[in-house]
Amino acid sequence: MKKTLDIKIRFNEQDAKRLAYVAKKEGMSAEKLLIFLARQKISYFERTKGNIKDLSEANLDEFEISEQK
Repeated sequence: MKKTLDIKIRFNEQDAKRLAYVAKKEGMSAEKLLIFLARQKISYFERTKGNIKDLSEANLDEFEISEQK
């Protein structure tokens, strides 16, 4: 089974509305847009600083972990 990780993100109302607007215009949900943006940032980080090989320093305390069927 894959694990899914949930993280709570807080936005002020104006930024949340902007996010919802952009997501709708891009034809996706706000959640999918945030995942897309996170993946873009990770990709940029790896292009500019090298591939991430050692994830032992990764702290997942901010995430709620659940099993996905």
